[in-house]
Amino acid sequence: MKQKSRLLMRWVLGPTDRKEWVLLFGICGVLGGCASIEFPDSAEQGSIAFNCTVGDVTPHEAIVWIKTPDAQTLTIQYSADPQWSTFQESAMVSTTPETDFTAQIPLTALTPKTRYWYRNLVPGKNPSQPCQFLTAPLAEDSATITFAISGDTRHSFQPFSIMESMRTVSPDFFVFLGDTIYADKETPARELSDYWNKYRENRDGFAKHLFAETSVYAMWDDHEVDSDFTSTHPLMPIGRQAFFTYWPIRPYTPDGTRLYRTFRWGKAVELFLLDTRQYRNPATNTMLGADQKQWLLAQLAASSARFKFIISSVPFSDPRVDKWGEYPEERDEILDFLKKHDITGILFLAGDVHHAGVSRMPGLTDLKEFIFGPLAAPMNDKISSQEPRFEYFNDASRNFGKITVHPDGLKPSVHIEWFDANRTLLHEVIIEDDRDHSLTSR
Repeated sequence: MKQKSRLLMRWVLGPTDRKEWVLLFGICGVLGGCASIEFPDSAEQGSIAFNCTVGDVTPHEAIVWIKTPDAQTLTIQYSADPQWSTFQESAMVSTTPETDFTAQIPLTALTPKTRYWYRNLVPGKNPSQPCQFLTAPLAEDSATITFAISGDTRHSFQPFSIMESMRTVSPDFFVFLGDTIYADKETPARELSDYWNKYRENRDGFAKHLFAETSVYAMWDDHEVDSDFTSTHPLMPIGRQAFFTYWPIRPYTPDGTRLYRTFRWGKAVELFLLDTRQYRNPATNTMLGADQKQWLLAQLAASSARFKFIISSVPFSDPRVDKWGEYPEERDEILDFLKKHDITGILFLAGDVHHAGVSRMPGLTDLKEFIFGPLAAPMNDKISSQEPRFEYFNDASRNFGKITVHPDGLKPSVHIEWFDANRTLLHEVIIEDDRDHSLTSR
């Protein structure tokens, strides 16, 4: 199935993006049309370059992440009007060397289910080019939701042109499944500045364009610190600090290091983002730690969302070491809880293993896990497509998922599609809820 689109959004590319222009024109030909590309005009050159991302979006709030080339003091202007006839403005913030010239600015009092544009303004300069995002609908809103999902971006596999294909499906948001950098590859990171450099290297032009047009829910996996790390790894605190520095993540109190969280998008969608790294401890047989596990079970039991997406950086259905198969007691406790309490509408989403797939959960054939990626990393060479748990398996193409949730009708549904870098459809599954609380796929 081929899809074509023609987008009217303008891109203004700076001089550092020129090495990607030839590749971008080639992608535009494959996709059947792309945004127009223009040189910055003199006014735009009078502004400060805006390296922007927005994340952890709710109906009324969002976190803006910015990076400036050097120390600056600035404000964030934001508006629901693309013509900027009216706008709001944040307090002044400063970027400093202590955070690698980054800052995170909360935007509050936003309107649900509304597109916002935001830009920076340095006193004495022109406003930057705007970026944009969509706020979440309220929990009672019967909104159709579309989001993209994948993980694994290794610097040596740049350019990340697959992110341009992801941008053209116009997701409401992007779930980044972890391995957002590969700190342990090429020149391994050991100091905080090394980790920061890994993030800077990974923000190529294609990543910046994607992040300029949608929001992100960022998760981590092992390569943000070191391969297969657990809670006792000595570099974990440094890698975690760098992760918080470079992603727009809402801080929690009193635990400022917490990464597990949940987000609601309308009547049909709730996301449960797990942290499968900083609490895992083989000596005590836990992947999540006691607090996170109890949080997950309580949140699932309380959720009224039609579809509940449990999102784990590593697959629940994978029997191997470093995956949930290394922690079968905790995995089975969660699965048994779902069954015992008749919690319905559960879908598991995961990455990490460098193949696309649909996998049955251990002992529960009616529960499925949907696996995505990699975006830009080596393909799988460890897992066999012949494992009986797989209903679909593809380790030939780098890929991302597009998930569309339709909340209304006699059978509310989830449409899951896998696309390659050229936006060729690799596979699709439609999951229906027939209102008797059973999920069926076709």
